[in-house]
Amino acid sequence: MDGAGPQLDSIHIYPLKSAGGTAVGSARLEDKGLAGDRRMMVIDAGGVALTARTAPELLTISVQVDRDEIVLTAPGRAPLTIFLPSLLPMTGQASVWGDAVAALDGGDAAADWLAALLERPCRLALEHAGTKRQAGLPQGGPVSFADTAPLLLVNAASLAAVNAQLETPVDIARFRANLVVTGAAAFAEDSWESIRIGDVEFTVAGPCDRCVMITLDPESGAADPQREPLSLLVRHRRGADGKVYFGQFLVPRSRGRIFAGTPIEILSRKPPPELSGPPLVAPVSSLPAARPAPGGGRSELVLTCVGRVAETADMVSFRFEADRAFDYLPGQYLAILPEIDGEPVRRNYTISSSPSRPAHLSISVKRVPGGVVSNHLHNKLRVGDRLRAVGPGGKFHLGIVDAARPILMISAGSGITPMMSMLRYIADHNLDRDIRFHHSGRDGVDLPFRRELEVLQRQMAGRLSITWNATGRPARDIHAGRLDAAMLAAVAPDLTERAVLCCGPEGFRALVRDLHANWPVPVRGSYVEESFGGERVDARALPRIGRYDVTFVNSGRTATGEGARTLLDLARDRGIILQSDCEAGICGTCRCRIRSGQWQLAANCADPARNVLSDQEKQDGFVLACSTNPVGSVEVEL
Repeated sequence: MDGAGPQLDSIHIYPLKSAGGTAVGSARLEDKGLAGDRRMMVIDAGGVALTARTAPELLTISVQVDRDEIVLTAPGRAPLTIFLPSLLPMTGQASVWGDAVAALDGGDAAADWLAALLERPCRLALEHAGTKRQAGLPQGGPVSFADTAPLLLVNAASLAAVNAQLETPVDIARFRANLVVTGAAAFAEDSWESIRIGDVEFTVAGPCDRCVMITLDPESGAADPQREPLSLLVRHRRGADGKVYFGQFLVPRSRGRIFAGTPIEILSRKPPPELSGPPLVAPVSSLPAARPAPGGGRSELVLTCVGRVAETADMVSFRFEADRAFDYLPGQYLAILPEIDGEPVRRNYTISSSPSRPAHLSISVKRVPGGVVSNHLHNKLRVGDRLRAVGPGGKFHLGIVDAARPILMISAGSGITPMMSMLRYIADHNLDRDIRFHHSGRDGVDLPFRRELEVLQRQMAGRLSITWNATGRPARDIHAGRLDAAMLAAVAPDLTERAVLCCGPEGFRALVRDLHANWPVPVRGSYVEESFGGERVDARALPRIGRYDVTFVNSGRTATGEGARTLLDLARDRGIILQSDCEAGICGTCRCRIRSGQWQLAANCADPARNVLSDQEKQDGFVLACSTNPVGSVEVEL
């Protein structure tokens, strides 16, 4: 690539909806999209299209179309060949996202092959000349079995900005784009209105709303345990409608053929959509990457405790010697693996020491009421004790901000720990960095690391400014009260020029995000945050999901069983129609009210704070059916 501007890097066709795709060097454009793209789908016993949202095994299917033959393959299954001329129209209509469509029946052999793979009754439906469907966009026009529009475009630079904030980067295949663009700035596509690729012009019809699909491994269908990258996009790319957006829908204005490697001409532009959360920016690293563990991946350590330092009444720094040399970046974390009551437990803690001091490493642990691991460490871990750990991990470190830009570090609670690692590193290496550091605490007298920070401020005179605020007991020379816009302007009057690193509990991070996003003057620097202090509460204190008895009040139907089932699944099983777009607890489409009974968030929830619901809705008992597990006897207004 010569850097002359955006170009079409690759083209992808997905013959079977939700199955694997194929990269091609060129493709023919029809009114409804790329020839051969999403012209087949799997339907359930009721004729409704199945997707990888509920049938992730679909992602493991590969499809080859060879003239009049279709070949289906999947791991562990014999290939199946379907002869197109022998297929007949379905006796009934199939449906995709509520649209009834005529289709060809893939036959009994295909139905048996798919049913064995998906472990449910299903059939293969194929588009034919009589299949008609309109795009769900203001521009309208014909569309295949694709969700909303004929084509989807994704910018590789936008994915790079996402991956810069993820601990484990994701491949672009997660987003199932037809067209992948390179040579454009991150999220430049948000402002494109019309483009030309070769001889074909396209209308950029709007951003693509994202669902749980992007949390699934594109080869195995396995779900990411942290619900990434959806959880990250929830914090940075949520629209006013509650949906999360990444990529752009395209509608072709003409037919023709496009080729990979072709320059993309931007014909017209439009204002980008208004999205909540700080923008994602691909950072410029100022630090070398830590050397990988032997054999790749993270490595296991044996740590011996050599010291305990009480930082505050409820925070202790544990100093360790490791059984070998250990590389990490300032701000990264370790996963420690203690055994508590005979059960192995895993918990992440920031390394508060600096890699510039290799003789030891430290974690600084704040005691959490009900916290299993923090209380165990405070009460049990003594000098001489050993502890297993795995690491390092985390994308929140000093290297994620441009070395030439000044920084505002802002933290609360145990969020101060990565900041200490970074500040110690900067001081030890005498780096020429302009830093303002602000910490928010409850107690103005009992502040963590205060003496050391004052020493660092003297050592870095003219380069480091430190301020505090306290929401509880006040103290002299400390801002009193909760952080707000006026206080932030006082501690960082040049905020518009600074990259922001934020760490702390969710409520604090949400406050800082909101202040940064709504600053009265446009902010040039990036905003990056990390979450610590959210230690899980002892599971023994939570209701156990055993037997449930759900009454759907409006429909008069009931559901009884055991285990973790979402309200959405139970409603669907009983024929209750409830729309759900994301199926990950972010868009709010499936909101419903629980009249009585207990519930827990389901494992698929990508936004545990349920930000799409207002405080009043939460008080009134509203939940998101797609990510809510009933516990015991529950009444739901559905």
